Amino acid sequence: MKLPTFVPSLPAAIETAREYLAQAESVDIHDHGRVIESHASLTICLGQLLAALLTEGSGQ
Repeated sequence: MKLPTFVPSLPAAIETAREYLAQAESVDIHDHGRVIESHASLTICLGQLLAALLTEGSGQ
């Protein structure tokens, strides 16, 4: 998977990850569309979090 072109600050990426995780906890597993949407959101969020970590680690 390619890292996202937009790289948020690390605190913003962590906050977004927390928000998406909280939303994912309330998804009804019988609502296939919402499960897919939640998975996609979490995948993008994870990519942004990793990009933020890599950027901070490289000192950019």
